[in-house]
Amino acid sequence: MIKNLFSKISLCTVLAVTGTGMLSAQNNTNAKLPMDPNVRTGKLDNGLTYYVRHNEEPKDRASFYIVQNVGAVLENDSQNGLAHFLEHMAFNGTEHFPGKGVLNYLEKYGVAFGRNINAYTSTDETVYNLSNVPTTNENLLDSTLLVLHDWSNYLSLDGEEIDSERGVIHEEWRTRRSGGMRIYLEKNKLVYQGSKYAKRDVIGDLDVIDNFDHQVIRDFYHDWYRTDLQAIIVVGDIDAEKFEQKIKDMFAHIPAVENPEERVYFDVPKNKEPIVGVITDPEASSIGFEIVYKHNATPFAEKNLDYYRKLLIEDLYSSVIGDRYNELLQKGNAPFISGYAAYYNKARKMDVFQNGVTLKEENILGGIEVLLQETERAKRYGLVASELERAKTAMLSQMERAYQERNKQNNDRLVRGYQQNYLTNEPVPGIEFEFEAMKQLFPGISVEEVNAISKEWITDENVVITLSAPEKEGLELPSKEQLLAVVAKVKLMELTPYEDKVINEPLLSEQPKVGKVVKESNLKSLDATEWTLANGATVVVKKTDFKENEINLKAFSKGGNSLYEVKDLPSAEMLGGFVSNFGLGKFDQVSLQKLLIGKEVKVSPYVGELSEGLNGNSSVKDFETLLQLVHMYFEQPRFDQEAFSALKGRYMAYVANMGADVNKAFSDSVSMTSTNHDPRTILFDTDMIDKLDFETMKRIYQERFVDASDFTFVFVGNIDAEQAKPMIEAYLGSIKDIDREDNWKDNGVDYPEKDTYNHFEREMETPKTTINIDFHGDIEYSRENSVMMDVVAKLLDKRYLEVIREKEGGSYGVGVRAGVDKFPREEYNLLIRFDTDPAKAEKLKGIVYNEIQTLFNEGVNEDDLHETKENFIKVRQENLRKNGYWLNAINRYYVYEEDMMSTEDYEKMINSITKEKIEKFAKKYFATPAKIEVVMSPMKKAM
Repeated sequence: MIKNLFSKISLCTVLAVTGTGMLSAQNNTNAKLPMDPNVRTGKLDNGLTYYVRHNEEPKDRASFYIVQNVGAVLENDSQNGLAHFLEHMAFNGTEHFPGKGVLNYLEKYGVAFGRNINAYTSTDETVYNLSNVPTTNENLLDSTLLVLHDWSNYLSLDGEEIDSERGVIHEEWRTRRSGGMRIYLEKNKLVYQGSKYAKRDVIGDLDVIDNFDHQVIRDFYHDWYRTDLQAIIVVGDIDAEKFEQKIKDMFAHIPAVENPEERVYFDVPKNKEPIVGVITDPEASSIGFEIVYKHNATPFAEKNLDYYRKLLIEDLYSSVIGDRYNELLQKGNAPFISGYAAYYNKARKMDVFQNGVTLKEENILGGIEVLLQETERAKRYGLVASELERAKTAMLSQMERAYQERNKQNNDRLVRGYQQNYLTNEPVPGIEFEFEAMKQLFPGISVEEVNAISKEWITDENVVITLSAPEKEGLELPSKEQLLAVVAKVKLMELTPYEDKVINEPLLSEQPKVGKVVKESNLKSLDATEWTLANGATVVVKKTDFKENEINLKAFSKGGNSLYEVKDLPSAEMLGGFVSNFGLGKFDQVSLQKLLIGKEVKVSPYVGELSEGLNGNSSVKDFETLLQLVHMYFEQPRFDQEAFSALKGRYMAYVANMGADVNKAFSDSVSMTSTNHDPRTILFDTDMIDKLDFETMKRIYQERFVDASDFTFVFVGNIDAEQAKPMIEAYLGSIKDIDREDNWKDNGVDYPEKDTYNHFEREMETPKTTINIDFHGDIEYSRENSVMMDVVAKLLDKRYLEVIREKEGGSYGVGVRAGVDKFPREEYNLLIRFDTDPAKAEKLKGIVYNEIQTLFNEGVNEDDLHETKENFIKVRQENLRKNGYWLNAINRYYVYEEDMMSTEDYEKMINSITKEKIEKFAKKYFATPAKIEVVMSPMKKAM
């Protein structure tokens, strides 16, 4: 697991460092790591820091960030929640962009709120981003930089806008306040006990939100949003030198705050005795146990080469412990549902080593005991040398892949490295330096050195233990005393060292018989090559230069679970996840994963409603392994009864309490209502899991993947067709052929024929009404109709943002989604969903319907339509540089018989959409549409 390394050290910047330079740096582990030379960075006289870098992924796009070293932990009690409130106010008026000017201006150029324009607030920082801004318009670039300038020191903070936003904050609180969130916040109070972090949950005190005086937030802004606590980061397809000067010219005049408040970094108190909490919530959907060991974070000034080496050791150790947990899960009597181990930074001055499991309610203490046994086993006996070598191989492989993609890194990913450099002095030496460092440091990291971590991390002091669970009749939870007792018990247990079992054999014991290409075609609109193999399989290869070291696979065949009876559907729908856990050939899942360590490759089967197939990807060098795995999923699938029982047991435990989650209850109601309670609508619940059958799953898999004759295999990425051809002939051409031609079956599952209403009440801790409105009907499938439906959805999305969120303060957000299907029948649907205050539900529901009527009664706002069209063109330009987009385009070519449109034709189609066309389209499909309305409200309490 390389999670911590990726989060703490930027793996996506470039530094040209010689091997000799790296070796000389190792002689002084206290040496400061160099800064990526590809970034121009500096500090202005007023204290503002900047980072500017030229990068061409994506082409003709740039990302603009302002990072504030300010978060909720700096609030006083009368300001509790105002750091987050202030984040919202940045979009509600600045000196040069009054009112909604920031959004209105940027959206004219296709830069969309939510997708490209966003922000977040945490306890320690607030970060704003304007991503994927087109760089071909110099005025747009200057104005985007001006937005950051205004956010730095020139927010309007108008009183009316502040009062309007109070309702939006309320609705964000309402939407986010799930059972899982409440438990997370309670656990944080225990981990942070005695510190200011324990008193700040970011969203804040609603009493403060409702009643603070306008001047209070203005004072907070003046005190904390200041140049000495700000960084401007611009990364993209720009002239970096020129942009550096622009930043100096635009930001240098912003005055530094006189006599600024000290930016304090708060300690989290140590605890000699364990802090223990048993936390319950009526809407919790799982039982979880966590044991957290608190440690001092590395001081900012000490983040040198030795610190980097320490990060490597931390990740090696965490990776191996995580692998051990995964191995336990494969056993028939798996003691828990899932487990993890992670070392990470939780507060500016505190790191934690956290181990956790999701438990089965019938054996809570037993599952906890097994988790603690594994941590104690690692502490006593350490890791096995072979485990450590595998972990090194895996991390080095991931680093090598990142290195090979060094010129294809996304702007926003690069920004994250510079952001952490500014906030916590995390080194960003560049991927070339890091790759060389890892190669040279790994040989000197011994198993004894890694094992020493156990005694540092697993301590008797500074421990926090939590058990979280639903409030459920009949569920008996261990007491705090019992939790402490099991911890003490495991420390005295006799344990044996971990035994590492490995099958040292090749994936395929013998080379398969080659099946030749018998036909070759050029797919002109897709710029791809099509082969037909002797066994009937179709293969499509498209070479791209979007990623240096990525090849994607999508294989598909008609049929899916539409061909099976209702009683078989649970096994058919869950088949993919189970078969992926069975292993392949002679290798069970654990052995297979060990064998594949160091290879960047993944393949997984699926069975959908109308098709079945495989999804996968690999690095260029592991393409042959990708093909071998595909071959084995057809010719050597493995059906492991023990692994089946283990996974079924974990799923049964997982779904046991999902009914407590109000959002799950709502989604299930929508599913059943939308299909008129058709028996083929299978809900993910205990009844479904109970019906899973090993033999049924085996039979369905063997039927769906019996041969390759009606499969299409699509490969997109850095793949050379002629070089790949012999391997494809060997591994795909050798799959058996029974000359079948399956098709999917229309089982008549459809929307209700009449308008349908399902309004119900539900007990809930945080009162909210959730509304789902689904319009549907018949439509001729065409590319133009599909795009027109998407445009209608986008226009409605904008209107609901303006009216329901901003004007009414009625919801944190209204989701609008549209689709036009060709199979199993030609029809459309437009789905609208949102949460709100129960007292406002009827009014807002009326607005939803009124805005749809407005589309064709009063007409479309021309500015909204222009912004929507610009966004569609911009997004497609970006998608054309993504392998996944082409993978789906080729899939649609075969399934929908739909050619790929040229950029010119696509833009011509979008630009031909007029106000009149939209009004006519909306009237045709939404004047009297069939609809499904599902509304969940809180149960009224008895007087």
